[in-house]
Amino acid sequence: MAFAPRLTLAFTLAATLVAAPAPASGVTAFRQWIAGQEAGGAERRTYRDAAGEHQENHEWVHLDRLGVTVSQDLAETALRRADGSIEFTFRLSLSQEPVEGRASWSPAEPARLRVAYRNLAPKTIDLPEGVLIWPGDEDTRLLEAARSARPVHFRSFSVPTQQVTGLDLEPVGPAPLPGFPDAVRFKGRSSEGALTEDVEFWISPAQGEVRQLGTFAGIPLVSQRAELPPPAAGAPGSGFFERTLRAVPAHPFLAWVPELTVRWTGAGEQVLPEDPLQRRTGPNRYRLAQAAPPTPAAQAELPVTGEPDPADAPFLAATPLVQFRDPVFDGLMHRLAPPPGATRYQLARLVNAFVYDWILEKDYTVGFASAQEVARNPRGDCTEHGVLAVALLRRLGVPARGVVGWIAADRTLGMHFWAEARIGGAWYPIDPTFDMVPASAFRLKLGATDLADLGSVGWDNAGATFQDGTWAPEEPWAAAVRVQGDTVYAPGRTLRVPGAHWTLSQGELTLVTARRHPLAAAPRPAPGQPGRRLQARGGRQGWFDGRRLWTDCGGGQWIRVEDLDEAEAFAFLENLEVRPRS
Repeated sequence: MAFAPRLTLAFTLAATLVAAPAPASGVTAFRQWIAGQEAGGAERRTYRDAAGEHQENHEWVHLDRLGVTVSQDLAETALRRADGSIEFTFRLSLSQEPVEGRASWSPAEPARLRVAYRNLAPKTIDLPEGVLIWPGDEDTRLLEAARSARPVHFRSFSVPTQQVTGLDLEPVGPAPLPGFPDAVRFKGRSSEGALTEDVEFWISPAQGEVRQLGTFAGIPLVSQRAELPPPAAGAPGSGFFERTLRAVPAHPFLAWVPELTVRWTGAGEQVLPEDPLQRRTGPNRYRLAQAAPPTPAAQAELPVTGEPDPADAPFLAATPLVQFRDPVFDGLMHRLAPPPGATRYQLARLVNAFVYDWILEKDYTVGFASAQEVARNPRGDCTEHGVLAVALLRRLGVPARGVVGWIAADRTLGMHFWAEARIGGAWYPIDPTFDMVPASAFRLKLGATDLADLGSVGWDNAGATFQDGTWAPEEPWAAAVRVQGDTVYAPGRTLRVPGAHWTLSQGELTLVTARRHPLAAAPRPAPGQPGRRLQARGGRQGWFDGRRLWTDCGGGQWIRVEDLDEAEAFAFLENLEVRPRS
């Protein structure tokens, strides 16, 4: 499956390492466990010299995903000078090419932070009132709270991810830990952006934070000083990725379903954003639909040239994740070869197919690559497909953004990332990971992002709202597919193979000839996929890998037939009849 959740390092550590207080001079080290597995840590070094007060922070996470390890790393330095001004440098490595930048803050302008990423123009960020900007101020607040056994309330700003994080704690009482006999226990809530979680802290009045317990998307997290013994081993835990996957009842034409109703099966009420494709029909119940083709007038809309409208400007901007002005995109544009006068709709379709073909390695080991990196190294999963599509569309003058949510594919509901292009005044969804234009109906949108920075992506909220339930389709589901003799009635199409017959059981569709051949809708074969092209006498083409056959049923909708030899594959191509279904 080509979709995967992504925990960026900053998101993970913000939930577990809100602060790592250190002595006036020296190094403090933390270790971190996710779902019972040691998965990272942090080191904080503080010192003073003639330039001023320094804080150096190094944080890392190693996440196991589908049998591979994704390593992510953050290094940040902060220097506070005698006049109170602060300078930051940071390097955030989520894939092969790090995001690097510098920032500056002055007490003369306390509500402004000036940030410059490598190879991008500087920008100014408006800070929320009362937010802490110097990392050592978080440490001071925790130490003071432990000394006086009083509540903790503060908001701070993460410069690398440009997210507001917060902590609200109430003291519970003394709770000694090995080597920290003066530790005080606190309980409360931590937050990053819109994500809020229950946490427990142990804070030493002399040495600061000692231990923290919490959850991330329902997954147990432990962060503690390196001097402490490891947490007691429990039952083996599954990782973040596995815990976000949910089973979906089988449907042989899942990608072709034009609309459906889903309901939330977990506790509490889930409120999702609404748009024409995602409408709330009752508590924990939504109607999902596939986008209709744009109107003729919308299909004729041309890209933006010159100065964009203010509403479009954020979705045409170059950002650290979408650096489409890099020279590497000149080569991609040459390969893409957009025709002169192409409309937004034509470019959206062209870019979607190009990105699907460009990323040859559908690879889970990539952490979070920028579009610039994907242009150089065509590998990755849903995020890499999405950010590259957004970059190319913006380069072509089509306002574009990313979307975070869930998608159903291959009997599984999981976290996903796709793209939207503004066409005819509306956001039109495309999915280059699966080569879908428009994107399939069974997807739940949690939020959109202009990809201005890492903090805008929103994987944290996606994971947090998928803890104890799932979105289940209501009937009719696979029952809407009907078989009769040699014909199967699928969404929008009928498929007929004279001389054969079909069986449909619990959402599993099988074509029966001399042998049984499972059949289902599938993405078209990607370039570089093993196999070769077959063409029947009637002209229908397919792609055959020695056991499976892919063939186009029209409109970019493909099917995959299993357990065929070459003669059976040719016979299927020659005999298959595809007609519109009224």
